Amino acid sequence: MTYRLYDLNEDERYGERQELEEKLLYRRIVKWDEDKLVLDNGAVVTLETSEWDCCASAYGRFSNVKLDAVITNIEIGEQVEVPDDDTRVNQVKIFIYHNLNPIAQAEMTADAGNGGYYYSVGSMVIDKVHFPVVEA
Repeated sequence: MTYRLYDLNEDERYGERQELEEKLLYRRIVKWDEDKLVLDNGAVVTLETSEWDCCASAYGRFSNVKLDAVITNIEIGEQVEVPDDDTRVNQVKIFIYHNLNPIAQAEMTADAGNGGYYYSVGSMVIDKVHFPVVEA
């Protein structure tokens, strides 16, 4: 899917996987709650709706975070369809690792709105750069 930049604010943009890794790898998580991670360089990592039509949305939360371990890898799982009677819903799990040990987890969901006629894109956002991870 080609993402439309006009849904983002003027100072926001989309980034590629390599840039996501540059922003995350070899940083430490020093503070967190279910809405955000704060890295040792002050960067804030959030899960946000980057694009949407009408009543569609995307949302996510962080869990199982261990502080002060250096991030050595990030794994974005395959998008999985979640059964829903009214719309199309997709979900993805994200794991952040120190060596082979998970140190943070996130789950992000996107839905296609009322009746499945719309769309949404959910992204991991760092320093106003959106990295799409799920869409519906």
